[in-house]
Amino acid sequence: MLVLAGAGSGKTRVLTHRMAYLISELHMDPTQIFAVTFTNKAAAEMRSRVQQLIGDLCDWRYLERDLWVSTFHSACVRILRADIHHLGYSPQFTIYDDADQLSVVKACMKELNISEQMLAPKAIQSRINKIKNEGEDHTTYKSAFGGPAEDAFIRLFERYAAVLKQASALDFADLILLTVRLFQTNTNVLRAYQKKFQYVLIDEYQDTNRCQYLLVKLLAGTRANICAVGDEDQSIYRWRGADISNILNFERDYPNAQIFKLEENYRSTKNIIEAASHVIAYNTERRDKQLWTSNAEGSKIRIIEAYDERDEALKIANEISAASVEHDLNQIAVFYRTNAQSRLIEDTLRAKGINYEIYGGVKFYARLEVKDALAYLKLLSNPDDDVSFRRIVNVPARGIGGVTIEKMGNKARELGLSYYALLKAKFEDDQVDWDPGRSRKNLQKFYEIMKSLEKAKPNLLPSDLLDMVLEESGYRKSLLDEKTAESQSRLENLAGLKQSLVEYELDQGREDLEKVISLEGFLERIALVSDIDRFDPHAPAIKMMTIHMAKGLEFDVVFISGLEEELFPNIRPWEAEQPEDIEEERRLFYVGMTRAKQDLCLFYAKNRMVFGSTQYRVMSRFIEEIPSDYVELKKVDYFERRKHYLDKPGLAPQKERWDADFEFDQSPVFEDDVVDADFEEADEFRAGHRVEHPIFGEGVVRKTVGKDKLLVEFRGQGMKKISRKFSQLKHI
Repeated sequence: MLVLAGAGSGKTRVLTHRMAYLISELHMDPTQIFAVTFTNKAAAEMRSRVQQLIGDLCDWRYLERDLWVSTFHSACVRILRADIHHLGYSPQFTIYDDADQLSVVKACMKELNISEQMLAPKAIQSRINKIKNEGEDHTTYKSAFGGPAEDAFIRLFERYAAVLKQASALDFADLILLTVRLFQTNTNVLRAYQKKFQYVLIDEYQDTNRCQYLLVKLLAGTRANICAVGDEDQSIYRWRGADISNILNFERDYPNAQIFKLEENYRSTKNIIEAASHVIAYNTERRDKQLWTSNAEGSKIRIIEAYDERDEALKIANEISAASVEHDLNQIAVFYRTNAQSRLIEDTLRAKGINYEIYGGVKFYARLEVKDALAYLKLLSNPDDDVSFRRIVNVPARGIGGVTIEKMGNKARELGLSYYALLKAKFEDDQVDWDPGRSRKNLQKFYEIMKSLEKAKPNLLPSDLLDMVLEESGYRKSLLDEKTAESQSRLENLAGLKQSLVEYELDQGREDLEKVISLEGFLERIALVSDIDRFDPHAPAIKMMTIHMAKGLEFDVVFISGLEEELFPNIRPWEAEQPEDIEEERRLFYVGMTRAKQDLCLFYAKNRMVFGSTQYRVMSRFIEEIPSDYVELKKVDYFERRKHYLDKPGLAPQKERWDADFEFDQSPVFEDDVVDADFEEADEFRAGHRVEHPIFGEGVVRKTVGKDKLLVEFRGQGMKKISRKFSQLKHI
């Protein structure tokens, strides 16, 4: 059985009522039901609901212990504890977390003399996990590549597996992979579990990877008594191995399957549901179903245009203030595509005194890479800051181990010096009797880096000093070398930190830099931001999170920020656009839309700072896919924004920039706005004409919009909608 449960249609109710029916009406032994989901929270919710439904029919004290309702990983641990000895492992195996796994990878690289310049450890870790999630291991993996780097990876993969087995340890991917191997290689064990589990239930089937798919298929066996619940329109985890074809091809695996569709949404207003349905209909990898609701029509979806990311953050804060009059703060949520977007919104909410809570993450200034970068800046500001010293002396890795740092601490305390002062006394003044041993060269290199930064500090703006820190320390290079989604996210967070420094400099004014702009001033400003002890998780607070974290949640009011091309959909301009990537991004947008119960508000900025430089932005195609009947648009008030900025001290030079920007109208383009050039009256610019603009350079006219606008695609700049009257456009 496959239950296609659309957003807000009650899929958890389906699973729990099915389990309760099997127990209370068909008198099935509860321990013969195997139910799996993806989070401990979801598993606990399912167990609780089943308990409420069956009441006193069972002794829950024993049932909760024996009932197999859990995550995939928890269920597999239970199976392996009992039967992993068939694979030559001890039942007392240790489970390695991500940090343990990375440590083993690095140790194996060192043992095999594989340099981190050839293979980045985190990239290797990510690749090993990906291979295992696809149901392969070091014995079955077949490389499609060649060359020294691939040969080194294969040797490393084999050695990694040997080290784990020798230590009787499993990583997270092993928990499912080895359960599959156990079933594939031991028929008696497989048959025992197939006999034990008469009913197999899977939640969020669209999120299963290849290895999880194999697991449930083996358990279901020839009986095929399997009930899968899911929604292909909410498949948003392809980046971590989820395979949408598992749910799309369910009938291929189970030819006699019955398909049920839950298409009534109980959560959202008609406007939200119908708009979301129009958007997701653009996808091709989906089944034929139509979400509907009997709820009230509700208000239209608001699309709010912002001049830049600061204006966007301010508008979000203002909208939250207005919404809080009718809704509790904990029923208001702000979603974003990447974690790096939260920093400016956080700053604005804090300035307005609006309490917020980051869901599924940490606050911006508490993130690992941000704290690392700030530790460098703090040590430059105060060389006696031992806490910052200890944090960064071996970040990125320089071969300075914990034993060395411990010995340094003992010597520093003996001499009454800070860590940094000890290095200065040793390597510059040669006044201490202390032998760093094998770490001498690495410690001296670190000291020289800090000395160079210290010398440059008085002549640099704080934002430029941060750039120098990231380059000279090797921090940026270490993240670039990882080439993982996580390292890219961390780089974006560092770009957000630089943006925060630039904004601090702008706020202080640029007319008298030496007096008002200092690193110390910035560190003072963010001191309270880093003080998370003030945060009360139980106080009313709006919820902030990435859309990936929002899946399964619902709120009265939802704000989605950053709806611009290259950000959402999150497709890098240097990458070739793939249809499957766009469809996944569209599913993510659909998930975000359908979290809203009453009000949905979408934001996009016309300009955004990206990696330290301001870039013109193009509105997301997903907004254009919403029929205009369901939305109302609020555009930028240029006169108000220009006055707001020009009234701030030190920003008078911005006048020319604002005047130039005022020439362009980059408002959203809906289909009924577009007029083909062939129907225009005498006009010097037509579709296909090559043109030149004084700012954007060479381009090609693609369409005319209305009576006074042109859609022009500029080389290296993308599509822009500009005014023919004010643009100073010339033919080439």
